[in-house]
Parts: sequence; structure tokens; C-alpha cells
Amino acid sequence: FHQYDLIVINYGGATWTEPVRKNFEKYVADGGGVVVIHSSVVPMADWKEYNEIIGMGAWDGRNEKDGPYLYWKDGQYVYDYSPGYAGYHGLQHETVIEHRAPHHPILQGLPPQWKHFKGEIYTRLRGPVRNMEILATAYERGRHEPLMWTVSYGKGRIFVDLLGHCGNDPNMTYSMRCTGFQVTLLRGCEWAATGAVTQEVPTDFPLKDTYTLRPEFKAPFHAYPETKH
Repeated sequence: FHQYDLIVINYGGATWTEPVRKNFEKYVADGGGVVVIHSSVVPMADWKEYNEIIGMGAWDGRNEKDGPYLYWKDGQYVYDYSPGYAGYHGLQHETVIEHRAPHHPILQGLPPQWKHFKGEIYTRLRGPVRNMEILATAYERGRHEPLMWTVSYGKGRIFVDLLGHCGNDPNMTYSMRCTGFQVTLLRGCEWAATGAVTQEVPTDFPLKDTYTLRPEFKAPFHAYPETKH
């Protein structure tokens, strides 16, 4: 891992072998960048350090033994230690994303609220929740649930993004076609790798009442107009 500035995890398999786990833990602790996408918070619940690196996880046997639920209420973090399973999602639907740390480099300059196109919205995650900062939430089942957050692990920077659902069907990429998902993911990758974000705010970023799509997974010609000097 150490030859890379950034590791992107989009994985749902068995827990990694011990040599790989130890190598990855050292990579992150030494300052490596990590981005975790959507269902990658589900596997490897039996790996203690992975749970610390991702902050919170879902399903795979997680419950109160793994840590509290974490959500947002009235401008504050709420740590809920009540017993119960981790992980829930309903039918896929549009949702409004609300930024809770608008001055963070990943979000700086972006609209504070924007509509995400049809996706599978995870809720009721729980875990160690140490050294976490909630970046964005969505209102689901009566409370504001974290959908994007960062974690500090040693010198490493981790960005977790619960958006971006896709499946084995090659046509099931509509969540990833959302401009908001693509832009925040790219900015999160740059931040995790370098600690800063140099990407400009695009003109096609969605608004609170309007989602936009990049079906070809690249910015349209008008998204980044030339800067006038």
C-alpha cells in the first residue's frame, strides 16, 4: 500500500488476511489516504482496526458491542448507545443532502443543500465513531443520518461516502451518475490523498430542488468555464 497516496475501497468480500491487514493499518497510520464507498462499510466487522478506520459500519453482525449509533440533531452530534442491529435502508429514492461542515475543504464553496438522484440511503450505522467529523446528512426515518464523514487514524485521512449505490446490473449506475456524488467523491479523494482540495466548484452542481446527472462520468463542457484574468 505504501507506494500509493490514496486507496479507494469499493469491496464486499471476506476479511483480508492478517499480513494484508497489518500492512494496511500501518499505511493509514503513517499518513495514507483512504476513501470508502457505500457498501464497503458492511464487510470485515470482525476486523477491529477497520471499524476504527471507517468510523461506523452496517450489518455483518454489528450491534451495540461495536459502539453507538451517531446522528445529527439541533446542530449537535447525538451518540445513541441503545441496543440494536446496525444498518437499514429502504427503497431507493431521491433525497436532499445537507452539509454540516460547509467550510471543510471537501465541501467548501458547494451549495449547502442539494438533491441526490435516486439512491440506496443507509441509516442506523454504528461503530467506534472516534475522531470523526460529519460532513453531510440526509433526513431519513425521523432523524438526520450521516452520509459523508471523515476519520483521522494516526496520520491518515479517511473519507467515507455512503452514496454511490450500484449493482451487478451494468445499467444500475444511476446513483453514481449523480453530479453531486461524482464531485464530492473526487474532492474527497483529493483531500484524503493530499489534505487539500484544488478543484473548482462546477456550474452543473445540483441545487436543493434540482438534481443533475453526468451519465458519461465526466463534466460537461460548461461545468468549469475558463477563468478570466
